[in-house]
Amino acid sequence: MRLFVIILVLVSLSLSRSDFLENEQRDVSYSKQINKLLKKLDEQYYHEEQEFKYFPPQFYQKKGLYSSYIHGNAMDKENGYLYHLVRQYIGCPDSNMFVSNFVLSALLDCAEFGTIQIDQDLFEQTIDTILEFRDKNQKEGIPSYSFWLQKLKNETWYSSPINLENIANSMKYMPEWVKTILAKMGLNFVAMSNLIIDAFHLPPDADDSSVNIALGYRIMNSPFIRQSIKDKWIRNNYDVNGYFNLLKKYSYKPFDTSNSSLNTIDIRTYFGFNEYLSQLNRTENFQLFTTWIMSTDDQIEKLVAIPSNVNNFDCSVLSNTLFGLHHALLYSNQTEFEKIFDQELQGLYLNSTDIINYAINSEIALRHPDIAFFYYPSVYDFYWFVARNVHLLNSNKQKIQHSLIKQVADSLNESMKNKGTKFLLNNAKLDKNGNIYWEEFLGVYNNKTYNEDTTFSTVMTLNALLDTWTVSISHQNGTISRIFDPQTPKNVTNTIQKGIQTLLKDNSFSKSNQNAFFSGSFKSVNTWFYYPMNVNYYLNGTVFDPHNPPVVLNEQVAAVRGIYNQSEYQELLQQKWFGFKPIEEFLGYNYESFSYPYWSSPSITLSMGMSLLSKYQSIHLD
Repeated sequence: MRLFVIILVLVSLSLSRSDFLENEQRDVSYSKQINKLLKKLDEQYYHEEQEFKYFPPQFYQKKGLYSSYIHGNAMDKENGYLYHLVRQYIGCPDSNMFVSNFVLSALLDCAEFGTIQIDQDLFEQTIDTILEFRDKNQKEGIPSYSFWLQKLKNETWYSSPINLENIANSMKYMPEWVKTILAKMGLNFVAMSNLIIDAFHLPPDADDSSVNIALGYRIMNSPFIRQSIKDKWIRNNYDVNGYFNLLKKYSYKPFDTSNSSLNTIDIRTYFGFNEYLSQLNRTENFQLFTTWIMSTDDQIEKLVAIPSNVNNFDCSVLSNTLFGLHHALLYSNQTEFEKIFDQELQGLYLNSTDIINYAINSEIALRHPDIAFFYYPSVYDFYWFVARNVHLLNSNKQKIQHSLIKQVADSLNESMKNKGTKFLLNNAKLDKNGNIYWEEFLGVYNNKTYNEDTTFSTVMTLNALLDTWTVSISHQNGTISRIFDPQTPKNVTNTIQKGIQTLLKDNSFSKSNQNAFFSGSFKSVNTWFYYPMNVNYYLNGTVFDPHNPPVVLNEQVAAVRGIYNQSEYQELLQQKWFGFKPIEEFLGYNYESFSYPYWSSPSITLSMGMSLLSKYQSIHLD
């Protein structure tokens, strides 16, 4: 079966190759490219519900969602073509709400720029589906969202990835030779899924929830969305203050002296930010937004648990959390604003902004992107997530009255217009025809590349540059357009222009629309649990020796409580943890002997490409 699939792929590639070469350099208009992408995007939409079947094989699809797939980052010593095919074409469809949220936001961009008309029926169907992902363990109206749909068991709602769970159950009965083949194909997470099925029962998170809030406020204020959609969203998400109370409740408080888990953090996160954390003033009431809307203390055995049983923070997630908060603050009335933005949330807001700025200015994207951006292998995700905050704040200066928001706007502008822009420009590449592009790591190994994530990386980088250096202006008909900051450097505008021209080639979105938009936290040898810890116990309360194996992630809590003295921490880094010495240098994402799952969604590449081209087309150039 495996050989048959590969033969089919090779045949299809050989049939399309000559046409690709013939049309690669042919320029097309903005409208033609956008309409072509819209048509491709519709092919990624689940128009009908589809149940999971073992025979004939059929994956579950949730009506109203846009597709995404779980792939394995398989690699061999030669970076061979076989593994390229595996990465490109072997994957498990995954019905999550996260991807569709970004797609709707991009479609709304295009409608506001006047490049498309939104299909209101399809848009409403997707909103209906997204609303089903609201965490049903919370009170009605609180917009806390889960990545996957939930099921009810013992009066508790838990997340349930239908395709993964069914595959995991089937693995119990698979012979070892089948599991061996899966592992060699880079799908070792599938081969061992029956052993880690409880890890799929995720709590709600700040990432899914915050991007939903941002989208919701945009919907409520858009003249391009019909009223029935607005009514549905507000009926299910009216208690925004209740959501931010949850974020405050589960924030990271390293100096907290109560007997709770809120003063502990993932040992990998602590390692990545140990220099920053060691400089904190212990007399301050420092708090930071975390990824998971849950603590170790509140986990429900076998039903709802944080991966590895301890919370973390991710600078990409923090950026999305700020994006949701900024929408709530900018579009709320004064009474709601004061209710939401209390002293505690103001502190969280400033601290989270500060660590985002630290990530940009310390160039942690070069040193340890695997830990700084725990769930986002793509550094271009992070820079765009920050940039869209910059654009939102710069485009709404007249609404900003609070001094803290002005302070945050100034600091994010400073970071993105200096170190952030420098990083993005320095990573630009030229092909043999002089086209500017960006790429990351998919299929890039052993001095060889298959350009698997080139289109996605180029789209995301150009979005980041545009959102950093342009503001939106509104017109009477409800549409908007962009204008460049008068201080925009010439090399920035030139780079953006050349990058856009690359994407206006006829087949620019026909090479590969794959991406590593997000992932689990285990995506490099650096993200295993080989770092210092002072919290080390099994969930049953038994203490384990942190220096020796075994590692039983689902049953252990390995964390750092409080803040280490920096000299002590450096000494601890010289010791072995779980039998291994910490690997302090980032070794990249591609390995011959280690594979990990990542989520790829052509829907993201296509929709974000539409948004990008719509933005640039609207710019009034002098």
